[in-house]
Amino acid sequence: MCAAVRARWGWLVIGAVAACDRCGSESKGDAGSKADVSTIADANVETSVDANVETRIDASVDASVDANDAGDAGASACRLIHGPTEQPFRGPAAMVVTPSELRLVANDAGKPRVFTVPIPPASVIVGEGPKPASFVAMRWSPCEVAGKWAYCQAQGGSVYRTTLGTTDTKQIAKSAPSTRIAAAALGSDHAVLATLDARHTTEGVMLQAFATLDDGETVRLSEDGAGATTIRLVSRGDKVVALYLDTRTAMVPVHARTLGLGAKGELARLDDAVVFVGGPPERGIDFAAAQSAKSLVLLLPSSQETTAFGMAAIPIADPPKDDTPAIWSSYPNGLDPAPIGASVDPRGAALPYVARVRPREAAPGSPRVVELGRVDEAGAFSSLGPISAGKHVTDVAVAVDTHGAVWILYGDASATWLERRLCP
Repeated sequence: MCAAVRARWGWLVIGAVAACDRCGSESKGDAGSKADVSTIADANVETSVDANVETRIDASVDASVDANDAGDAGASACRLIHGPTEQPFRGPAAMVVTPSELRLVANDAGKPRVFTVPIPPASVIVGEGPKPASFVAMRWSPCEVAGKWAYCQAQGGSVYRTTLGTTDTKQIAKSAPSTRIAAAALGSDHAVLATLDARHTTEGVMLQAFATLDDGETVRLSEDGAGATTIRLVSRGDKVVALYLDTRTAMVPVHARTLGLGAKGELARLDDAVVFVGGPPERGIDFAAAQSAKSLVLLLPSSQETTAFGMAAIPIADPPKDDTPAIWSSYPNGLDPAPIGASVDPRGAALPYVARVRPREAAPGSPRVVELGRVDEAGAFSSLGPISAGKHVTDVAVAVDTHGAVWILYGDASATWLERRLCP
């Protein structure tokens, strides 16, 4: 265990004995980073890897739509200009914005399946449209897009890289089944894939993080003695920042590490920083990265104290620094899991958007809403109000188009919804 984490162990163990009495969530399991090695199975993957593209008009133009209708979620400061439209696929997807269309890249058994949505001017309001006549189930975890490549996990954990718009595909790595992968462009000609896989250590079987540059050798990413339970990659200039959690029973160390190209074209791994250490975790703890041209902020829904729950916003310096103070934004109550998504645009001039699922009220069992907001360079969150209520949401994705409008994709294995909003 690295020294920065070991120094925090004592006081966090004390906090581990208390549970959040106010959380109306499901029962918790052991949130440690140890993995059941029996879940690592051999791949059984379809070899057909066409990156199918389905182009469609989501809904007819309907200027009579109430642009602020969010069901019973309450008022939103952002004008609804598209949907919410139920999608013809079920499951999560990566969102890629072009000047003319939004591309939803879903995981179809280890190959990317692309659904496209036209992007009209922000003055055009697109209504909900009819419910799709049929649905296709997409695989979790979602594909990741980096530059011209899509990375998708197949059955058994094999990870395939496909050049979008072609049938050029190959297996380049392997991950523990049902763990999330991450990818980001490294400069204009390269991309990095991050995966999680189980390894035997002195502490038992533990998930650890690995990185693959292009289609080359897979190398260790997480530090010796540290595990990794969920990971994101974000492009920053000519480098990539790896962000990952090492979720343990009594604490959640948050790591950040810069990746670049070495002198011989190899993947260079710079110093690892423990930017933050959270308290005892919820079972389904996850995080998002919010980025603009001026900032990169890690957003971690977590227990703040034994009786409080909120979102810790942790600015990631360049290079990342140990022990970065977090700015907290409170939730009315705790929940597990606490889905969250944020926009990532390294050239974006505006503050990044955040969409997060939270309880509407403090009472146990309160209905959940999807709340939209922005986060500034220091990590302060400004709410733009709830945008949806009454839907079961396990996955959230956010993207901003060239008109400055924000797209939010949210849902679960039973339904996926897409909407577009114009915010002040």
